[in-house]
Amino acid sequence: MSDPVGSAVLGDRPQVHLAGFMGSGKSTVGRLVARRLLWNFLDLDGVIERHEGRSVSRIFEESGARHFRDAERHVLRQVVLKPATVVALGGGTLINPESQALCRERAAVVWLRCPLEVLEKRLHDTAARRPLWGDRKALQARFDERLAGYESSEFCVDADAPPDQVAECVVKLLGAVPSDDQ
Repeated sequence: MSDPVGSAVLGDRPQVHLAGFMGSGKSTVGRLVARRLLWNFLDLDGVIERHEGRSVSRIFEESGARHFRDAERHVLRQVVLKPATVVALGGGTLINPESQALCRERAAVVWLRCPLEVLEKRLHDTAARRPLWGDRKALQARFDERLAGYESSEFCVDADAPPDQVAECVVKLLGAVPSDDQ
């Protein structure tokens, strides 16, 4: 029986990592992709919260961004050891070169690309709970700061469609199901 995910895409990498700005659908799409592949799913921010015993917002508030990024790298080093896992990365994970290299070594990294205008609409109701949310100018600056990290991803899928459609695009990209053309 062959591996359900195309070995040409993954090679010997045992994971799929979803990257993108907050609101791009990493967690929602990640769960759907994992279900379709019959793989495990991990949300990196959730793992960090369990490791730290507090929410991402509290980590930023009490210990700062540097502490959060250090914790993120520590947790990521553990997470990448798990086979057959889809990981929703944090929105800023790929700004760190070490994290970027680790992800690319162990996973097919897929950027869920979504226009900032769409992200703002999606996150309007949850903005107050997000530690790095700001006004439009601050949001654009943060997006621009992270763009090179997202662009370092091996693959890119437009994520402004409904989550099930985005997940289907990711799964097809990985070669886990035949495309309509076959």
